[in-house]
Amino acid sequence: MEIKFDKVCYGVKGKNILNDLSFEAKSTKITALIGPTGSGKSSVFDLLTLKRIPKDGKISIEDYEITRKGILSSVLAYHSKIAYIPSHPEDTFSYDSILKEFFSVLEKYNYNLVKRRQHIEDALGIVGLHSSYLYKDPFSLSSGELRLISLAIALSYNPKVLLWDEPTIGLDREGKKALISLLTRLKSRYQKTILIASHDIDFVNQIADEIVVLKEGKVLLSGKKKDVFSESEKLMKEGIDLPKMVQFQKEVWERKKVKLGYQSDKNDLVKEILRKS
Repeated sequence: MEIKFDKVCYGVKGKNILNDLSFEAKSTKITALIGPTGSGKSSVFDLLTLKRIPKDGKISIEDYEITRKGILSSVLAYHSKIAYIPSHPEDTFSYDSILKEFFSVLEKYNYNLVKRRQHIEDALGIVGLHSSYLYKDPFSLSSGELRLISLAIALSYNPKVLLWDEPTIGLDREGKKALISLLTRLKSRYQKTILIASHDIDFVNQIADEIVVLKEGKVLLSGKKKDVFSESEKLMKEGIDLPKMVQFQKEVWERKKVKLGYQSDKNDLVKEILRKS
């Protein structure tokens, strides 16, 4: 499912937050929203989850359209296609066991009682968790475990689109590495369209296919990550850090006049350096 924002405007209390915002998140790709705090990333998710409606413009997701009139299709049908994982998923749990959390979601979408357990176990398997987690109290788990549980709950009803706000908060290096592998698998094997918002620029460089840079509710830059990160001067002017690998490539050119091709994988960068040596 492709996500398309077409001249979308949104504001609160007379203050504009999104201004003629237009961008696309392509189907079965990972698109990252980046930009300083207050640039509009959270508002994009608010609109996509129907917490807010636009003042003007149109949001299209497959056959669904969101305008100032809201969404004309079934809200429940729309939500079954879209899954949102907040930056602090612990705030979304209500029950004293993970199993109850799963059941409450699957019941909402009218999943057959007999099939629910299989959906749950399949979803846990995708994120690499054992079924023993079903009997644990969510408030006894770590933030990293809760992120995986939240993702599994979302996957249990098989949405086509995943929205994830700051997915790397609280994760160490190994946790990020595992997350990159998981998201890549969800995109490639399970054909999910994934939209993330993140301040973790190195993670974005590794995982994203396309990047949308927001500034004051407008698109500053958008396109393939290679093209976006090639605009290093513009990004730094706006206070947006470059990924460490892009910084390295830039410094090699400035100091040694050796032009390294863009690489988002460290091993590929090492191979490029050896070729240039």
